[in-house]
Order: sequence, then C-alpha cells, then structure tokens
Amino acid sequence: MATEVIETNPIGEAQKVNEIEQQIQILATKWQEENPTPHWWQFYKKNTALYKVAKFLINALDELILAVDKYIESGPDKKATVMNAIGLLYDYIIREALPIWAKPFAGKIRSLIIDILIATAIDWIVGKYREGSWQDKPAEETNGEKNPSTVPAT
Repeated sequence: MATEVIETNPIGEAQKVNEIEQQIQILATKWQEENPTPHWWQFYKKNTALYKVAKFLINALDELILAVDKYIESGPDKKATVMNAIGLLYDYIIREALPIWAKPFAGKIRSLIIDILIATAIDWIVGKYREGSWQDKPAEETNGEKNPSTVPAT
C-alpha cells in the first residue's frame, strides 16, 4: 500500500527583520519565565517534556505569522521567515527540553517538528485566516440552524 505524500505550500527565502527578531526574544523570555531552569541540586527537574516544546511552538506560530505578515510581502518568503523564526526559537528552548540521552536526536526531532508539523500548521493557520473561519457562523447566516460541527454527539 503506497503512502500519500502531502505537499505543503512553497517555501521562499527567510528575510531578516529586526521586529521579528525582537518577537523571537520576547517569546524566548516567555518560555524561560514559564519553564525556569532548576537549580543545580534539582537534577530531577532538569528536563521539560517534548510535548511542552511542541505546544509552545505551535502557540507561538500565531504571533509570528501576524508579525511576519506586517513586514514581508511575498507569501513563500513569509512562510520561510516564520519557519526560520520558529527554528531559532526551537534551538533556544530545546537545550533544556531534551534529556541527555535524546540530544543526539535533536536534529531529527527539529526536522520533524519544523519541516513537517510547523510547515503544515502554517498552511492550516493561514488558510483559516483567509477563509475567516475561526469562529462558527452566526445563526442568521445558517438560517437559524445549529452548526452541525458544534452540536455535541449524543
């Protein structure tokens, strides 16, 4: 059985924008505040779970997409700049997040998170912005019927 390869939108060249670099610093500081480095004697608290890293990066995507949208015109360059920014943020936070035995796999994990998860998430988020479908349609737009996607299953 052949597996289907899902292509993401094209990726251009990352642009250097000072405001975006400042946003990365703000996000890095936010990470540090939410996940402080333990003291040397707290070795049992040394590592952060990888899911926290992925969750933080996905949540940071929205902020970075909006920031990049203000300063860059080209769609592929916007995506490349967001991916570069998330990559820099990943590089900053991963030092504390991976246990020592997983450090040799940091490059492969980065590739998985940035090149697959983040690239796909960018396309999904941008698509949602373009469609304006972040919220359910008001009742008057759906002829007073409940949106079937929001009706709980019984």
